Amino acid sequence: MRHLFLLALLLSLPAVAWESVCYEQPDTTKEPSEYPQNSGSWCSPAAGPNTARHRWVGKLDEHRRLWEVTREKAGLPAESSATMRLRVFTSGAPVPVAGQQLTSLQPVPFAEAERVQLRSITPGELAQLPDFSYALWDWATGHETCPLPGAGEDATLCHDFASHMGPVNSNHFLPQAGRFYAHYHALALGRARECKAMKDAVGAAGARFTAYLRACEAQALALEAVGHHYLQDAWSAGHMWQRWGSPELVDFPSTTGDQRDRAVLVALASGLLHGARGVLQRVPAWTSYDVNDALCAPHPAVEFITPSGERHPAIGDDYLELLPPLGTGSTYTPQSERLLSCAVSGMREVYTAAGENHGPLGSPAQGLRTVEPTGPECFGQRVTNRAMKEAAAVQFRLVGRQVTLDLDSRVVGAIVPTVARETGEVPVPTRLRNEFRLGLQRVVSLTRLMAKERPLGTELAEGRFGTFLGAKPNGEYANSVLASYVDPVLPWPATADTTAVAKERAQALARVFHQGHASDWCRAFASDGLEALRARATNGALDSETRAAACEICSEFALRHLRVGTGPASYDTASEPLCHYLSEGPYLYQPGSGTPEPLARAWCGCP
Repeated sequence: MRHLFLLALLLSLPAVAWESVCYEQPDTTKEPSEYPQNSGSWCSPAAGPNTARHRWVGKLDEHRRLWEVTREKAGLPAESSATMRLRVFTSGAPVPVAGQQLTSLQPVPFAEAERVQLRSITPGELAQLPDFSYALWDWATGHETCPLPGAGEDATLCHDFASHMGPVNSNHFLPQAGRFYAHYHALALGRARECKAMKDAVGAAGARFTAYLRACEAQALALEAVGHHYLQDAWSAGHMWQRWGSPELVDFPSTTGDQRDRAVLVALASGLLHGARGVLQRVPAWTSYDVNDALCAPHPAVEFITPSGERHPAIGDDYLELLPPLGTGSTYTPQSERLLSCAVSGMREVYTAAGENHGPLGSPAQGLRTVEPTGPECFGQRVTNRAMKEAAAVQFRLVGRQVTLDLDSRVVGAIVPTVARETGEVPVPTRLRNEFRLGLQRVVSLTRLMAKERPLGTELAEGRFGTFLGAKPNGEYANSVLASYVDPVLPWPATADTTAVAKERAQALARVFHQGHASDWCRAFASDGLEALRARATNGALDSETRAAACEICSEFALRHLRVGTGPASYDTASEPLCHYLSEGPYLYQPGSGTPEPLARAWCGCP
């Protein structure tokens, strides 16, 4: 019975990747280094609108730590990891968040905003985003909607990992991870080039507009960080194989309305092969157990093969401390060098393209190679058939004794559907339970056969398992569109995507990162648009909070167009505003002395 209870705990979540965390802190505006390692409490709930309002910094933030190690190895200045403090202009509409009614974080048209809200995060924290959000636009809009077709409208439940996000996280596994990284790397490079164009446009006046140039570059790095999640996952041993399924729930087969049932069961089976330490080792009652469960746990049989045929040992999630340079020893040096060569190459490419606005780019660390970060050197690795055989069991040490529970055992076949009902919130009828048990027995039998006949082959990791509960290996879901919820193509806000929902998402991203998109907003604001902001700021019928927000918005954008003087014939030509360089107007005029900021407020009629 103790083993049954242990297994129930082990199976309480599907496979995650290098760890991601959300902590509730009294002050969300600090730099990550200012948060003590054990400060704050876990976000509760750790899904939906609540996670969008807190910092992703704390113990076990492996994805963020990998980003910061990469930044250091890549030669980027520390300033590029500074906290972005984004002033977001929202409505005053309430939304339910963790039992409270809080103001919505969704950005609205600037002339309609009623509140100003500060959102703080670093690019490195956003390397954890795919474990909490479906896309960057999803975070930008506060996780307040459900982006997943077929999942209903409950935003918190839709962002719950066990019941919804985990079942569609096949894109965290090879080869889908490579396609998602390529998408985000392309977005990051696209934004970086727009940043460089802004820098070239302001020219010698750039020192006056550093905040805008850095805001643009930080957004480019944020997009690269989202992509790095998939790149980092590709180098976790637990993800070097084709798990079953698609990043779209609607792609899972359904015969009698059991689509999400199947998706949850597929995710749980994938999690068993991936390794279960991340679940059990957090449970206080079981911390005396060492859940050294392959694939992620160190194991002499867990190795990967490169496209050139080299074979090396590998570890994964929850074992970042063993990976050089974070850990000691040389066992996993080949894995670390390949991961960092890919990550450093991608990051340097983006930072160089953006114009190095946070400071000059240094030399990369010795021992790393420059590679194509979207190529087979970074996404062609696969674990061996022998490794997959070790994955087909739950392993842990109990009172100094190694315990192995094969996945085709009756215990596993009985408990997994029960866990699916409890944590995945799906019914799992008897017919589907039997189908699951037989399918798992087939998977385990195939791993034993292939490990015996071709132990160093990679056929299983390449999809030899075939379908499981009707779901195909993830490499077979190679649609032209990665997923319906991915971030739209550039430029933002005027995306080339033609769907209405893509245009809404592009608008939201450009509104949240409005300083970085200064060029776009300079071109978008005609003089009557600025006058509309001033009229709202001076509207005495507005309540005090709304009018204060209107003043903040008006002065924010007026500053970018403001010439100090009385008119076109009399103004300070040595202090042209930002939009002079980016769009040649339109211009506002305000006489006075001092810095432009109070003059912009004066033009808006604000104290």
